[in-house]
Amino acid sequence: MAFPEVTVIIPTRNRPRELAACLTALQAQTFPADKFEVLVCDDGSTEELKSIVASFEPVLNLRYLSQPQKGPAAARNLGIRHAQAVLVAMTDSDTLPQRDWLEKLVEALNANPQAIGAEGKVTAERPEEFAPLGEGPTNLTGGVYLTCNCAYRREVLIKAGGFDESFPYPAYEDVELAARTQQWGEIVWQPDAVVYHPRRPLTAATVLKKLRHWEYVLIMGCRYGYLGWRRYPVKSAALRVMLLSLIALPLSKLKDAFCWLLKKPFVALKLGGFGVLESLGALWFVFPCIVSGSYKKKIKRQNYLSEPALSK
Repeated sequence: MAFPEVTVIIPTRNRPRELAACLTALQAQTFPADKFEVLVCDDGSTEELKSIVASFEPVLNLRYLSQPQKGPAAARNLGIRHAQAVLVAMTDSDTLPQRDWLEKLVEALNANPQAIGAEGKVTAERPEEFAPLGEGPTNLTGGVYLTCNCAYRREVLIKAGGFDESFPYPAYEDVELAARTQQWGEIVWQPDAVVYHPRRPLTAATVLKKLRHWEYVLIMGCRYGYLGWRRYPVKSAALRVMLLSLIALPLSKLKDAFCWLLKKPFVALKLGGFGVLESLGALWFVFPCIVSGSYKKKIKRQNYLSEPALSK
């Protein structure tokens, strides 16, 4: 049997309904079905997913891989290890790729043989559904490198050592990989490759959970001299992270709350409360991390795809 041209990697933890919708979207791709494979990489799900995957096996070249819960970076590395194609495309289990998504990503890489990767447009499925108490990743202009819509040459992923598994959350592991791989070439922008990503409701729990991500923003600043993206260069990463988490982002929520006060008073008060909670949470989570210097132990990264068996 001939090797596929593209491997599509989908990391997932639970979300059976969303996974089924994503696989349905991949089933409808204009890219020939016999030229790509799909790897569902289960990151320690507590819900049953094998039956979902099995129901799509007659129409997709599909494999199910599993591991104990280690985070999305480790789940994607699992997929990279088992990928049979020279091109590796990635999306998330709760996204809906457009019909020509894979075709357009491959087209971009074929048109730019020196490029090491391609990123596509990410839009909200229903932009107003949770406004203003909603959030979700978007990429409308490029340079964001979201792994819910990207493709890389597999040889570069192996050369780079894969995703950094010390980034355990779905946050900044994608831009860290992009920062590292670009020493070998350019990641091109393909706005015609579109993925819809649903917005999620903003809650007190999500506000507090995202405070853990600041440690990895800080690590990015120490490794590369910028916070997440090159347009945010820093000299003192620790000071900038402290100011952003404690003051700037909470104030932006309070500003948005003021703008919505007359239109949706209850929503505005809730959003303002989240801003206060975020600032207090930064004092509890982010400040101790900076003062203790615990993040410094993670600045030097490991190679997670160094096995000789991976080289082709």
